[in-house]
Amino acid sequence: MSYQELLVKFLDGLRHPPTRADAIATFSLLQEAYRAGRLDDGRLMQALKELCLDVLMEMRPGKDVDELEPEAEDWASKFHRAIRTRARRERLTAELLPPA
Repeated sequence: MSYQELLVKFLDGLRHPPTRADAIATFSLLQEAYRAGRLDDGRLMQALKELCLDVLMEMRPGKDVDELEPEAEDWASKFHRAIRTRARRERLTAELLPPA
């Protein structure tokens, strides 16, 4: 699943517009920081877990954090894979197809 598809699917239950905008901006910031080499895989994964958990806690305020952590880790892994794949494609494109 692509990064955009994951983002739409993950944030589907988040109805509060300012929180939704903040989440989207933070995911984008993490993606750009990774792409620029400012975050390594470990730091990206940790930040994604924290962000996913924060969003899930906002969507399901009655649930205990311990209940939400496995789902947050699953989403974080999916985002991590999508971000890495996209960054790899962009790097390869830049190497193999330099601007004219």
